[in-house]
Amino acid sequence: MLGSPHVLFFAVALIAYRKEAGAWSWNHFCKRFRLHTIKGKSIFLALLYAAISIGSYVAVFTLGKPLVQWVYDLFPPPAVINEIMGKRPMFVGFELSGNWWLLGLFFYPIFLQCDGEELLWRGYLFPRQELTHGKHTWVVHGLLWTGFHLFAPYNALMVLPGALFMSYIVQRYRNTSYFIVEHALINAIPGIGIVAGIMG
Repeated sequence: MLGSPHVLFFAVALIAYRKEAGAWSWNHFCKRFRLHTIKGKSIFLALLYAAISIGSYVAVFTLGKPLVQWVYDLFPPPAVINEIMGKRPMFVGFELSGNWWLLGLFFYPIFLQCDGEELLWRGYLFPRQELTHGKHTWVVHGLLWTGFHLFAPYNALMVLPGALFMSYIVQRYRNTSYFIVEHALINAIPGIGIVAGIMG
C-alpha cells in the first residue's frame, strides 16, 4: 500500500508521545513536536530556506552529475521510482495520459510521508537528540537523515547538503514546520512530470 511505511512512522511518533506525555493535549502536542505556526515574516523565511535546500539538491546533481550517475547505475532504483520521477508514461502501473485522478494518488503518499517522517524525525527524535548532542545536534541529525536515504544512494548524495542545512534551521528556530515546508516542496517536484504526463 502506498505510504504504508510512513503510516507506521506516524503511529510510532504518536505512541512515543503518548508514553512520554501520559495524556492527550493539542497545545502540549504542538509544543512537544515544535509545530509552530508560520506566518508573516516566517512565511518568507520558510520559502527562502526551502529554496536554498532545493537549490543545494539541484547543485549537487548538476555539479556532481558523473558521480550521481555512477551511483545511480551501480544501485538502480525500483521501477516505481522511475515512474514517479516521470521517466516513463506510467505511474504505479497506470497510464498517465488523461488520468487526472493519478495526481491525487501521487500527493496522497507525500502527505503521509511528510506527516510521518516529520513528526517522528524532527518532532519527536530531534529534541531528544538535543539532550545528548546539544548544539551539534543538527550535524548528527543531518547525517542520520542522509543515511536514512541510503536505500537510494544516488539520492542520498543530493540530500546531504539540504539535510544539514535544514537541520540547522530547525535547531536554530526550534520549529519543525520549516522542515515540513521544505520536505513537502522537494517531494512535490516530481509532480511536474506527473502533470506533464497526464496532459500528454
